[in-house]
Amino acid sequence: MPAEPRKPRIIALINHLTFDGHPSKLTLTLNEILPRYEQQADIQIVETSVDKLLATAKSIEREQRADILICSGASAEFLRKKISITILSFRMGEYDLIRAINLAKERGTKAGILTHQRTLKELEEMSSLFTVEVSQAIYTSLQDAREKVRTFVDQGYRVIIGSPTVVELAEAAGAEGVFAINADAVRLTLDDALAICHSRAAEAQRHRRIHAVLKNLNEGVIALDATGTVFSVNNSMNTLLQPDQPISIGDRAIEHFPDIDIEGVLTTGTSIESHLSSRGSQRLAISVLPIMEGGQIDGAILTCQEIREIQRAERRLRSQSRPSHFIARYHFEQLTGEEHTFQQAVRLAKLYAHSNSTVLITGETGTGKELFAQSIHNASNRQQMPFVAINCAAFPETLLESELFGYDEGAFTGSRKGGKPGLFEAAHNGTIFLDEIGDMPIHLQTRLLRVLQERQVLRLGGSEPTPINIRVIAATHRDLQQEIANNRFREDLFYRLNILRISVPPLRQRASDIPHLTKLLTKNLAGGNIDREQAANEILNTLMPRLMNHKWSGNIRELENLIERAFLMSQFPGESQPLEALFPELFSAPTEHHAMLNAPKESLHNFGKAAEITLIQETLDAHDGDMAKTAKALGISRSTLWRRLRQPQAKTQN
Repeated sequence: MPAEPRKPRIIALINHLTFDGHPSKLTLTLNEILPRYEQQADIQIVETSVDKLLATAKSIEREQRADILICSGASAEFLRKKISITILSFRMGEYDLIRAINLAKERGTKAGILTHQRTLKELEEMSSLFTVEVSQAIYTSLQDAREKVRTFVDQGYRVIIGSPTVVELAEAAGAEGVFAINADAVRLTLDDALAICHSRAAEAQRHRRIHAVLKNLNEGVIALDATGTVFSVNNSMNTLLQPDQPISIGDRAIEHFPDIDIEGVLTTGTSIESHLSSRGSQRLAISVLPIMEGGQIDGAILTCQEIREIQRAERRLRSQSRPSHFIARYHFEQLTGEEHTFQQAVRLAKLYAHSNSTVLITGETGTGKELFAQSIHNASNRQQMPFVAINCAAFPETLLESELFGYDEGAFTGSRKGGKPGLFEAAHNGTIFLDEIGDMPIHLQTRLLRVLQERQVLRLGGSEPTPINIRVIAATHRDLQQEIANNRFREDLFYRLNILRISVPPLRQRASDIPHLTKLLTKNLAGGNIDREQAANEILNTLMPRLMNHKWSGNIRELENLIERAFLMSQFPGESQPLEALFPELFSAPTEHHAMLNAPKESLHNFGKAAEITLIQETLDAHDGDMAKTAKALGISRSTLWRRLRQPQAKTQN
């Protein structure tokens, strides 16, 4: 169980001109009242002489015996300048004064009221109601009080009202001293003292809770009161800063952070966020946030983090929150092909994966430029970071700008509350792939150039740029130098992009790779169903000569389309359709080989007998020697096929 909270400790310090051991009137009044407070506080009475007042108060302070001291007005004013304990003075109420003036009336004399440093304005307002002459005077020191009392006595004032010290001086001068503080006034003063103690206890409890939270934080944190004084500091702060003099409770924060405008935060309530500060070899981010209580600035929280730790945390958060569509799926092992120019492109891409420089990939539509980009990313040291791809030709110009660079709240009508980060920010520490860069509008090319130069991105409607660490891979099917000549592409951007260059060859220049690509794509499409895979391969084998000699305007993408069509056809053998109907692009115009095979014999020298016989033999092998299927695949009659095979060149090869 938690320990019982300590009761407030209050000392009433009563001073006499010369203390002879007899209790004062104020002591007697206090002794009557204190039993009512014994459950609420520890209240003691300490009596002393005037000449020992300061020594007694300092002894109480040194021994930490009291939370609050209560004295008469003059003593309180004197001690406040000498010790740090909170000091209250006994109140003097209107009722006390009226009672004392009535006593003067009974004595048939004038009444003098002597107060410390200030007169009682409320008494002046009531003076017309009194039936006796009343005069007020103030004193500033013991000697001054003695002289003022003598003046009152000399002027015929036989009743003098004031503090215990004034009462003693009056009686020593032959007048009647009236103590102007009754039991009600004492109770009010004690209640004030208790209220202050309870408020402090609540504040101390709040500080303990804050400290309990702060000590478990990894970042360095100190809590400041409204004066900029430290009332809580966690171990992480001193561990992080490693100062010559550790930060301690009670220190002035400005002494440890002279480059931070802490006073400005406590005065204006304007926070400081992520102020960069250097301490030796360390780079720190320091923030100061005001604590508001009831609309007033009640203090501040100062936090301190090492920049490297912030960056590590940022990387963890980005990695955990990375959307699935920001992941590269392809690797170099999936780039299939034996043709020399294709293999050369792959070797270059593998080499470039070890660099952070910008890569420009050129090639016709459908040649697999994004596969190269993803493979480069997955073979680089950024492979665990985002891969963000955007097709610059697929977005309207206005949307492309906000998608790439993001926007702040209120940047345009309909913008998301709180704004939205752009794809450049999403790609931080990873790779951004700008496909079809040649189709980017010219004014966005200017903004892109700045991003590549500065490695900073400015959101639409924003004023503060965001630093980014990205690797850029761009791709295009256009001739960018021709686009530059036509004023559709910036020359300076071209040279920013054209650092590492890869040219992906079109499929028609890779005819020897088509059989292997066809089988691989069919296997992937079949998803492990061997029967469907074999059925589709039979159709594709029939079409192979035409596949190998097609112009492939759509490259790999067009090949995938044809294979998917063949796969669908193979699933419905009872619904057989002519190949010409299903694959019109392969039969719409005679291929070079088709023209060669149907050409008159006397014109064969225009094509070359070796090429003709090679085509026939490959097609025949693909159909396991079936003459009918081979003739059909080649688009010639069986008799023409026999005639070609019986030529001397064919016999020689056989």
